[in-house]
Amino acid sequence: MAEFKSQSSNRRVQMAEFKWQSSNGRVQMAEFKWQSSNGRVEMAELKWQNSNGRIQMAEFKWQSSNGRVQMAEFKSQSLNRRIYMAEFYGRVIWQSLNGRV
Repeated sequence: MAEFKSQSSNRRVQMAEFKWQSSNGRVQMAEFKWQSSNGRVEMAELKWQNSNGRIQMAEFKWQSSNGRVQMAEFKSQSLNRRIYMAEFYGRVIWQSLNGRV
């Protein structure tokens, strides 16, 4: 198990989190979070699970405001190398309040 957290202001890393689990030299679970403001990534999340070298579950989330993507989600689950569930949600990509796309 490993955990990493970081915050900064002038050198543009605003927030980063990383979690890691492993067994038998293989990555079992990984989590990644990211926030920024001037570097334009507003929020990104990545979750990852693995068993026997195969991806069992993957999640990705994204939010932004000035970079215009407002929310995007991706979920995937797999069993025996076959994807049996995959979802994607895209929201508020072309809506705006100030009259611009």
